[in-house]
Amino acid sequence: MNIGDIIKVPLLKSVKNAVVLQSCNQPNFQCKSLESTQEYFSQNQLDLAEFITSYYCTSRSIAYGIFTPFVKNSTPIKQTSLDFTLPNLSPKQIQALDFINSHQSSLLFGDTGSGKTEIYIHLINQTLKQSKNALLLMPEISLTPQMEKRLYAVFGDILAFWHSKLSSKKRKEILKRLHNGEIRILAGARSSLFLPLDHLGLIIIDEEHDDAYKSTSAPRYHTRDVALYLAKKTNIKILLGSATPLANTYYKFKQTQSVFRLKGTYYQSKKEFLFCHSSDELHPFVLQNLKENLQAHKQSIVFLPTRANFKHLLCNTCGNNIQCPNCSVSMSLHSKESSLKCHYCHYTSPIPESCPICGGTLSSLRIGTQEFANHLSKELPNANIACFDRDSITTQKKLTETLKNFNHHKIDILIGTQMLSKGHDYHNVALSVALGLDYILKGSDYRSREKALALMFQLSGRSGRKENGKVIIQTLQEDFFRNYLDDYELFLQEELTFREHLYPPFMRLALIKVSHKKQETAIIIINDILTILKQNKTDKIEIVGYGIAPIEKIANKWRYVILLRSKETKALHQMLLKIKNIPCEIDIDPIEFN
Repeated sequence: MNIGDIIKVPLLKSVKNAVVLQSCNQPNFQCKSLESTQEYFSQNQLDLAEFITSYYCTSRSIAYGIFTPFVKNSTPIKQTSLDFTLPNLSPKQIQALDFINSHQSSLLFGDTGSGKTEIYIHLINQTLKQSKNALLLMPEISLTPQMEKRLYAVFGDILAFWHSKLSSKKRKEILKRLHNGEIRILAGARSSLFLPLDHLGLIIIDEEHDDAYKSTSAPRYHTRDVALYLAKKTNIKILLGSATPLANTYYKFKQTQSVFRLKGTYYQSKKEFLFCHSSDELHPFVLQNLKENLQAHKQSIVFLPTRANFKHLLCNTCGNNIQCPNCSVSMSLHSKESSLKCHYCHYTSPIPESCPICGGTLSSLRIGTQEFANHLSKELPNANIACFDRDSITTQKKLTETLKNFNHHKIDILIGTQMLSKGHDYHNVALSVALGLDYILKGSDYRSREKALALMFQLSGRSGRKENGKVIIQTLQEDFFRNYLDDYELFLQEELTFREHLYPPFMRLALIKVSHKKQETAIIIINDILTILKQNKTDKIEIVGYGIAPIEKIANKWRYVILLRSKETKALHQMLLKIKNIPCEIDIDPIEFN
């Protein structure tokens, strides 16, 4: 047996999979026999799993559990010719490619529509010619049929796409082709980083700003940081790309002078920005522009931060809002199913006719995608309107069908949530409308400004791709958005000044979470943790705050949190080691504070 081999170990009355991490001399006492398998973890996978275990304060079993092993004695497939027809590059794109080639790690800060994908294709081609393989990471929802079609047109069958919507049969087929070396390019969501792709020479992280790269369950790793660690340790070229890079990422790469700014659009189209002084409700000015765009036989997209219908129902008499019995959050209205639904634990209940507390009348607050679509259908009866959110797009087939219908102009107006802004290519859209950005801007997250502005830039990039476009931002905060319309980099610089003494990238954060069905038990655990933290506290660690979570209950469990802050990563980890045996969840570099 070798280090990294996966074996079967008898434990009590069951047999468990295990991985060989260290060898030792044969003990004097009798041992049970171990069963070998054909699977193993490569040295890179072992190193990466150990990094995740250490940095993200998780167990080895959880860290190794996200990896897919290699298979011994796989029969390699003979490679075909690697002669591809590549897209032409503009002088500015060639300059970007040369810059990236001169750096081991770099950030391509390119405007929406500036031609980042063409640069990715050329980089992948260069990597293949060096007998290396390439990994292209994208947020789940950016793995669209459009991108798939575009990459297949160049690279053909040596490319595979990996995402959560794949069938079990398709997953097995891709893994088999990975094992025999038939796949040279893997494009996929964050889990692709842990697949058995050998001889890796290039990692590209597209839309690097997207929160989908952060795992929402243990181990709570961030794909970007894990990929950067792997690339540095193995000397793999890595490129991050975005029109709206995170302030943390921008700062990191600016420190090493490895940011390339790709300005403008590939098709040189122009955009007109208009502001409408309102917050959530549909303004007549917006309606008029949608009507004019429809009459001109052009398409529109409308963004809202809320899926389903209204965010919640509120009693006009006592002020009570209908909350989930399992979670301390308001239930969302879903008129298609005639129900209220919790978006956290998925509890569903009928819509009450009156307030269950006092019997008063109920009104709805904050319009959402479905209600907006219903309202717009009455105002524009001749328009073909569709919703584009997680309630409407539940399968890969529906995603493909909706995008196909929209690109073939069978849909006039597409209404959706943040899914609308995720890298989709809408060539015929002449009008983008952003509603409810104030809701994001006013959030309690220290990244609220960054989230709202990035969303505005990403959404505006979906219109006027080939022809001139118009963007309407319905907001009460015009000065904020207008100040950075032409210069996202200016925002990043000012945002970093704002964060300098309290927030990342200058400080490291760790969120400790405790949840339990019994509130008194949760309180005991959180107090035990606080006692240990205070006993071991140094000047290098700050206990920022603690108490009941903003959302007190989820799935009928009471939730308590502690937020730690430090300038030193090592000091933070040493402190967290003190509570490793207490039942809690640790989130290093958290991005969600609810």
